[in-house]
Amino acid sequence: MMEDPVLYAVEGGIATVRLNRPAAHNALDRATGEALIACMKQAASDASARVVVLAADGPTFSAGGDFNWVLGWPKLSSQEQHDGAKLLSDAVQAIYDLPKPSIARVQGATVGGGIGMMLACDYAVVADNTRFGLTSVRNGLLAGIAIPELIQALGARKARQLLLHGGIMPADQALEIGLVDRVVPAALLDEEVQDLAYELKQGAPTVQALIKRLVTEFSVAARDEKIAARIADEVAAQCTTPDAGEGMSAFLQKRKAAWTK
Repeated sequence: MMEDPVLYAVEGGIATVRLNRPAAHNALDRATGEALIACMKQAASDASARVVVLAADGPTFSAGGDFNWVLGWPKLSSQEQHDGAKLLSDAVQAIYDLPKPSIARVQGATVGGGIGMMLACDYAVVADNTRFGLTSVRNGLLAGIAIPELIQALGARKARQLLLHGGIMPADQALEIGLVDRVVPAALLDEEVQDLAYELKQGAPTVQALIKRLVTEFSVAARDEKIAARIADEVAAQCTTPDAGEGMSAFLQKRKAAWTK
């Protein structure tokens, strides 16, 4: 019997939505995306949940899109490819659209779409051993689902730089550029998240929901359905190119992609 790819639990007014694919580094495939959307909808409608924490089992927060899934996209119809990319975008959108305060509890490697999920939360609290990378460009892919969040968090120039470079950065550098909000020793990560969640519970729920709606509405870079659909089209198209096939194969085979030689 397969375990649920995402788990949901509430305790003391804090809902934890936990990615549950540690063996796959919590990479996002269809089942995980669908489960994540369902859990976020559950958290949004759950009166007992005042604050939502997005967490992950195992040493890795999320490796982003699951290459073992995406490698099969060239065999699919263009509509199926679009639907797969749109599902990942919708999963990030579901986090972003929560009417309640949200905290990303982040540890270990956090890559591509994992950064998108993290930034879709209102706060990112990370362990000091966390490493971040928008490495998709080095795998022939587009980290599309992270782009709107990156622009909101860092501005267009810095977002462009990180996406073009594709390198890895440590937690202290991520804090310096504003990618994350708090960096703490790994042993204190849960305590820091709980303390922040307690602080957020002091706010009136109706006002917090209103704040989230109005800030999104008034933001120049606010996400909308047109942006989500455009991103899905671009991600799906890039995932079926020769560069994408070579980049993902090289990664899974632990070798350098052909274009690096």
